Amino acid sequence: MNQNLYEELLKQKNEGKKLDWNSITKEELENLFEKHSDSIIAELYDITKAQVTNKRRKWDIKLYNCAIKNFLNDDTNKILFKNLNQSSKDRLLNEKNIDTISIALTHYLFRNGPVEDMHSDGKLSQNDMKKLNKFMVNRIAGLLQTINKGEWLKLELLLNIYSLYGKDWDKPIPDTDELNAIFLNKY
Repeated sequence: MNQNLYEELLKQKNEGKKLDWNSITKEELENLFEKHSDSIIAELYDITKAQVTNKRRKWDIKLYNCAIKNFLNDDTNKILFKNLNQSSKDRLLNEKNIDTISIALTHYLFRNGPVEDMHSDGKLSQNDMKKLNKFMVNRIAGLLQTINKGEWLKLELLLNIYSLYGKDWDKPIPDTDELNAIFLNKY
């Protein structure tokens, strides 16, 4: 998104163009709100501050989210963020955390999805769930331990074998909505 959107729109307005509030996109409003108040945006579009506030709320554009985005994109904070990210990696890739991470990932990847609906609908018994959960936790722990030990050859061989299956499956679509929601305090 163009970082000089406000200046471009102000120039258009000063040249006599009427800016259409109804055609603003969520991305444009986010871009404007990152550096300008609702009052300034309202003045730019010749509308009320309440109209800007209402559209921001409708699209869930919050000051907190903009602040986080600006923090992460600010050049002076990139080194800090890189260090924080490395510290998180070091904490996570600690042998003593494998059990906790395996259980949390099992919930995130498996348990809190369609399988829970199947269980609550009576399609899977409590014993089935215990067996499936144990299988997932153990498999994830094994992968994490392999990664933690830096046994990349083992991991690559495993992936080469299992990549032979599921070739007719739909292409994966990365789902990071919950990760982003947690990071941006929307969860």
